[in-house]
Amino acid sequence: MKKFKIKTNLVSGIIMGVIALILILVMPSQVRVPAYDSGAPSPRIIPGICLAIMLVSSIALIIQSLVLKQEKVVEFDWAKEKPAILLILGMCVYIGLMLCIGYVLASLIVFPLALFYVGERKPGPYIVVLVAAFAIFLLFKNVFNISLPALGLLGGII
Repeated sequence: MKKFKIKTNLVSGIIMGVIALILILVMPSQVRVPAYDSGAPSPRIIPGICLAIMLVSSIALIIQSLVLKQEKVVEFDWAKEKPAILLILGMCVYIGLMLCIGYVLASLIVFPLALFYVGERKPGPYIVVLVAAFAIFLLFKNVFNISLPALGLLGGII
């Protein structure tokens, strides 16, 4: 399989800098300022400070890599990293399924597939995962009064 080297300071500095810039630009449309001035700090202050620190840190990493030539190089081996990347992609699919068909049905599909992927063949863990999906849904719905994504079948039970 393919191996390649990653300059961690440069790559992480660029990626986090781009993310910080995007979030700084998007924040005014996502975090509204109250119509009246109560004298309290704006709801944007903490996210703004965090994003500014993130941007400054990203610039520092890029400078450290390009100007000071201080770099940690990591070798990325696709064969070793493939299982973890596939599990992360599986969780992304799970989120998409959850938004489309609801928490319970998405959990009933994805969690057994994840168990199978990691090599579990005994029926016990599958039963525990399926019961836990229902139990978590009922806990959030009936105890915490928080609605998880639902399909709408049977009055939102699943």
